Amino acid sequence: MNIRRCSGIVIMLLALVASFAPPAAAEVPWQDAEALRSESASIQRLLFRAPDENVQRDMSARIDRVRHLWKDRLQDAYRLGAPDAVAPIDDAVDDFVSALGEWNAGRAAAARARIWTALLDGAFEATLKALDEGRSGDAAQWLNIREYARTSRDTAASIAMREVLDQRLEPARAREVIEAELLGVYAGELRRSITDARSHLASGFRVQFFSAVARAQGLYTLLAANIAARIGAKQANEIEAALTEAESLPPGAGDHFLAKLEASLATYSPTNLSDDDRERRVRLLSRFIGLVPVEYEKGVRDGEVTIPFEYFEAGLFLDRATMLFGDLGSDLAARSLQSFERFSGILAEMDTVISDKGDEERIWSLSEEAQQAILDIYGASTEGGYKLSLSMLPDLFDEIALVAQAGDWQEAELKRLEAYALFDPDIEQRLMPRAPALALKIEAGFWEGSASEPGLGRVIADHGPEEDLKQMVAQMKSATAEAGSILDTQLSAVGAFLQSLVILLREGLEAVLVLACMIGALRASGTRAGGRRGWRLPVSGGIAAALIGSFALWLAVGKVFAMSTLQRELLEGATALVAAAVLLYVTHWMFRKAYVGDWVADIRRKTSAAASAGAAGNGALFGGLTIFALAFLVVFREGFETVLFYEALLIDAPEMPVLAGLAVGGTLAVSIGYMMLGFEARLPMAVYFRLTGILLGVLTVMLVGSGIRGLQTAALVSATPVGWFPDHSWLQLYFGLYPVAEALLSQAAVAGLLLLSAGWLFLRRVKTVSRPLRP
Repeated sequence: MNIRRCSGIVIMLLALVASFAPPAAAEVPWQDAEALRSESASIQRLLFRAPDENVQRDMSARIDRVRHLWKDRLQDAYRLGAPDAVAPIDDAVDDFVSALGEWNAGRAAAARARIWTALLDGAFEATLKALDEGRSGDAAQWLNIREYARTSRDTAASIAMREVLDQRLEPARAREVIEAELLGVYAGELRRSITDARSHLASGFRVQFFSAVARAQGLYTLLAANIAARIGAKQANEIEAALTEAESLPPGAGDHFLAKLEASLATYSPTNLSDDDRERRVRLLSRFIGLVPVEYEKGVRDGEVTIPFEYFEAGLFLDRATMLFGDLGSDLAARSLQSFERFSGILAEMDTVISDKGDEERIWSLSEEAQQAILDIYGASTEGGYKLSLSMLPDLFDEIALVAQAGDWQEAELKRLEAYALFDPDIEQRLMPRAPALALKIEAGFWEGSASEPGLGRVIADHGPEEDLKQMVAQMKSATAEAGSILDTQLSAVGAFLQSLVILLREGLEAVLVLACMIGALRASGTRAGGRRGWRLPVSGGIAAALIGSFALWLAVGKVFAMSTLQRELLEGATALVAAAVLLYVTHWMFRKAYVGDWVADIRRKTSAAASAGAAGNGALFGGLTIFALAFLVVFREGFETVLFYEALLIDAPEMPVLAGLAVGGTLAVSIGYMMLGFEARLPMAVYFRLTGILLGVLTVMLVGSGIRGLQTAALVSATPVGWFPDHSWLQLYFGLYPVAEALLSQAAVAGLLLLSAGWLFLRRVKTVSRPLRP
């Protein structure tokens, strides 16, 4: 009896405590919000097909899926967390289903846009409400239903939420950070939607136009209170009325109307930017506006898209510049209203030219004018370079993880490529002379990584797992910080000398060895140095052409045209493979001279025959063209990159130690070449050919590895890391041995060919020696 009485009292006390506790929020199935978004998009695409029985059956099943996602999965959570959003979402879902039943693509597109923006609106309010009530776990769940920044700005919202969950930040402070970032993101999305509506209307794309207008209306609803507070209730009401009127704009008649609407929002900024935030956005704006013509020129020729991805990148960078301009609008207008208005016109004209695939020179002209306007207003704060890239990379890495967590792997891949474009050339070219091992580690991290630690490219391509992505993001941020520390350290005179010396030895020694072996073989074979058929002219001509070509390409890339990171990797990889092919032939010739008997007489006979035929020595060894090609390829392959490395080194280092290192390194490389030539005079000819053949075979295998690696970095050949081969930077830098299956298999195949060549010639030699003499 006493036990029962005590139990009853306990139950009453628990019920009393529960009555004062805030109601528990339903679990937020945020993955279902993204599923609803993608499923509704799939349904909308069905409207562009003929409504046959199969399509209608597919649509009916998908409609049931949308209803289930909202009614059975999301509605209860919104009813508890954001009750004001339930009715708008209900209405939008019903309107979406009704439009599908009527096969009305425009109305369905608008309804779908309203569904998503209402979901965003409710999630935004629920996030802030949960933080106000101290329910950090619920707030973190609601924050997953959001749009992510398109302008590489801080991912402060996610960082603040993580700090709150770890109890290192007060919820009230986190609320300020999260609200400020989300308002900024949605303000940028509102401007983008109006710009899209204007473009779609001009192009006659009615379905896309209705979707963009509805999206703008939904985002305005989310931002309405903030807009009224920032620019006044009267102007806010005018914007709302204009958005409503935009629904009925006829094709070709709304450009001025929408341009006016854009202008009314141009000075709206949802929050006041700090000095650091403003400076960072100014630098980003200058950088993105400068990248537009670079990508556009590569992607478009004579009104035709030649490289779709580059064309897409031009539009992406312009889109990001436009959104940053929106962030800075009020500040720009306050500083110079004339410059603000002109900048707005430049962005609009660039968008028109890109949409029409117009003149590349016009894009360059507009970009230069815009950058000059930024410079006139903000002065030196527009400077970019590697420091800006280093400051942007951690945020981009965080964004990759965030959008991947939301299931948007395509956006994660775009952000990865954007991050890699910041690393190379801005950072990689400066880091390689000073910390080549770290540069290789970061580059691999952007791509396939290793067998034990998959890189960003590999994880994104495989769509996870999430833990691998988080680990790789943390490693890349740590490596980036290490790179920044190295690059910020001023080089001493001794350090500059040693790094200059190492650059020339690392990049030039391979070419010197090949040239020394080739010249020694030509001399040993009896080929004359001078004269019309000598080796001196094609060798010196190939070297001179390679040096001139390296400097010419360096100047052209800086002054005439732009070469992307992937294009440079493609050039280096292709050059290495062509050089390897020529060297493979030369190596086979070396082995032949080492093992085939009576080779001196054979050479003299072929030389005489070639001379009488006027073949300029083609039959003696390999023709002058082959000699020229090999000399050119082995020097040009390293020349362009060497010039870039020295240019980067001279930015941070004193000139005289760098030049001294260049001179000493050149002297050492040439001395090694002369030592190789000395072996030709002191060793028996067969032994010399055998040794040089082995050395050139090793260099051929190295070139194949470097060439395949270049094509992998240019995204033309897949890369599969292997765990059975050591992953050491010195093997990669000096021997071209990378722990990836494609490169290693290619090198093994070439090594096998060389061994077969040497073995066959050796057996032929044994057979010749053992053959009995004829009576």
